[in-house]
Amino acid sequence: MEIGGTAGCVLAARLSEDRNVSVLVLEKGLVAETWSSRVPLMSGNPTSKDFKGVVWTSVPQPCVDDRSLRIVRGEALGGATRVNGMLYTRGTPGDYNRWKELGNPGWGYKDVEQYFVKSEQSHTHTAPYRGKSGPWQNTKASDWFPPTAFIDRALQGAGVEHVQDLNSPNAPAACTALLDHMKDLNSYRHSTDRAFLPSHLVQERKARLKICTNALVTRIELEKSANELRATGVHFESSNSVASEQGYFAKATREVILCAGALVSPQILMLSGVGPKEHLVDNGITVVHDLLAVGSYLQDHVCLPMGWEVPLQDSLHHMQYSPLRVITELLRYLIWGTGLLSFSFENVSTFFPTRLLDETLTIAKDDARNHDTADPANRPDIEFMHIPSDCAWVIAPRKGAHSYLLTLIRPKSHGSVRLVSRDPRAAPAVDLGYFTDPGDFVPVRAGVRFALRIAEDVRKQGYPFADLTVPESTSDEDIDAFVRKHVTSGYHYASTCRMGKEPDGERPSVVDAELRVHGVRGLRVCDASVFPEIIGSHTMAPTVMVAEKCADMIKASWSS
Repeated sequence: MEIGGTAGCVLAARLSEDRNVSVLVLEKGLVAETWSSRVPLMSGNPTSKDFKGVVWTSVPQPCVDDRSLRIVRGEALGGATRVNGMLYTRGTPGDYNRWKELGNPGWGYKDVEQYFVKSEQSHTHTAPYRGKSGPWQNTKASDWFPPTAFIDRALQGAGVEHVQDLNSPNAPAACTALLDHMKDLNSYRHSTDRAFLPSHLVQERKARLKICTNALVTRIELEKSANELRATGVHFESSNSVASEQGYFAKATREVILCAGALVSPQILMLSGVGPKEHLVDNGITVVHDLLAVGSYLQDHVCLPMGWEVPLQDSLHHMQYSPLRVITELLRYLIWGTGLLSFSFENVSTFFPTRLLDETLTIAKDDARNHDTADPANRPDIEFMHIPSDCAWVIAPRKGAHSYLLTLIRPKSHGSVRLVSRDPRAAPAVDLGYFTDPGDFVPVRAGVRFALRIAEDVRKQGYPFADLTVPESTSDEDIDAFVRKHVTSGYHYASTCRMGKEPDGERPSVVDAELRVHGVRGLRVCDASVFPEIIGSHTMAPTVMVAEKCADMIKASWSS
């Protein structure tokens, strides 16, 4: 039995391959498949009426001027893959070697690469580390925006290498590339529900695979016998508040697998009596299993929008003011599957470790060992997401903009997810914890200075690139003030049910290396919440990898 999310679709497909296994998927949202929900440029906009997600706000963040930040999560079959930027980035080998260093056997890069390959069907790349026959399709982006060419030349002049495949395990620590997008050959968003649970497969397996949408899980049933605590089923009701009086119970014959994402998986555990004892008592919940780390180590990628004014026709804003451009782009998409509607806001990313920036703000290349990303010490800590629009929403009418989302991808800070009540319909209190470790300001300052250097080099090439959203100066004080005013979420929530060797001690955790909840039989968690540390990339592909590996571990445990 599985509970929702991006990973849930993967697990349902893989586990139901066995004709002797029955799988029930409980999804809070709906399938809600529409044409606009498949169009890349339209489906990821949280202001759209057809948006397949929910928007919450965080608790006030004291280290960023007490601002409450927007939180976005998917709420439909397929989870976040229905609403995200569709960016297929795996992270560096060092990300996974770090997981292994932290005491998680079987999670080093050489262990997990096969699961990236298994899920993937790349229509662009042919290297052996890329998948050719998996169900989940992607294709390399094209770029239509003139600023990118000038920025790329400036980056190369500053020592950042342009590579053909950002997901190569041999890519250097400082590199830039066109991204892979999760799109099928019709240029439709290829979310995990469409990839792993297409209608024909669900129909073929209908005797052993059931999908129940509009299902709000209220708690997991946990039973004690002798000295053993076991998950035996799930209580749920309609997520439609009008029809919520009737409760339901689904009995699990083997396991319950929680895939509700890094914000809701810990919420469900705590509603079930599994979590920090004092917090559960404060909310009037009977403590079934005291587990300190549940919801306690939230991490997120921290985004800082920086912007420059460009000619209107060189940015996405042109579509706001040109009906002819809108009609042209619509026809291009309908006829050929190309153009701006096939675009997912971002086509290019740049990654680099700020420790390699020298006094001239150039990436040092004197020692090749510093660029080997298999070494966790060499992982990038900053990403520039190149966005052909104004991410700070300050652009004047009929002006164009180009932004970097300068993103801290290796934060030291942690936040938390906590209950606000016993009501499963109430959104949890999400404390993002931004900059609670002041050391996080250090790489961000370096990244801002590097971004300003690149902007100046773009202007030196003769391209109009006027400052729009930048700090008043490059002093630490002005950069920090700019950060506190403008920083926002990357929507990459992770590590709230993190993996580790033990439930307490020096590094408390929630699940072991098999993703089994410590101290509870028959209960696993499988989503980004289990990341021991947040990955230095967009989290979609790593989450699917985790699901593929989890499916194999479950099958192996059943056969033994």
